[in-house]
Amino acid sequence: MDELAHRTMTEAQRLDADYFNALWLELFSRGEIGPEVPADEEMWQRDLGRSLQVAFEWLGDLEGKRVLELGCGPGDYTIMMARRGARVTALDLAPAGLHIARRRAQHNGVDSAVNVSWAVAEQLPFPAGTFDWVVGFGLLHHADLAALGPEVRRVLRPGGRALFREPLGTNPLLQFAREHLPYRDKHRSLNEHPLNYTNIARVGCCFRTTRVREFYLLSMISRAVGNMLPSSALWVLDELFIQRLPWVRHWCRYALVEYAA
Repeated sequence: MDELAHRTMTEAQRLDADYFNALWLELFSRGEIGPEVPADEEMWQRDLGRSLQVAFEWLGDLEGKRVLELGCGPGDYTIMMARRGARVTALDLAPAGLHIARRRAQHNGVDSAVNVSWAVAEQLPFPAGTFDWVVGFGLLHHADLAALGPEVRRVLRPGGRALFREPLGTNPLLQFAREHLPYRDKHRSLNEHPLNYTNIARVGCCFRTTRVREFYLLSMISRAVGNMLPSSALWVLDELFIQRLPWVRHWCRYALVEYAA
């Protein structure tokens, strides 16, 4: 990212770029981000509430699909999608993330299917109707939604879809923990604003349909206590409560949101 690009960003975008640039460099230098992206099954097991697995189920067959990933970070999901046959254009504001993602794509043998570049998600440098999918894993809650929604819709082909996996901000107890309490793998920039259903609907105004699926009700406890409780049992309880008691959904930690063009 050159000095001109840095000056043209908003203050919120600069905060995110600086924060994640430092974070990815630190984690990579400590070896917490390694060159190898594990197999999908291992990635599912690392996920506390199975939302990642469901996200890829929703993406379906990616063979030959053109995918735009917004906020790619160090490239875990970039590489997972490329391994499934997608041609992925991966964007981020943090140069360190782009550098690491490019190196990891090479190491994992998918560099020919991945194009990594710097861009602002609210101002996409692509013609209309370019992509089959636009995806973001933790992107919406950093973005200017009023600007992002029309841009995502513009670059999708007719019938294309957008998929986002995002933190929900509708549980006041969880919001207090996010803002004030320490827990495992906590990384939080100053520009974060976990979503509510009004935010989700605002982006949905640009699309034909919106689908929302909540996750991490009881299983979010694992983030605080590690392996002291069996994750599989918490997942089962999550599914039971979320499916049978719809009113608990706003207490969940994460949601998948799919928009259809």
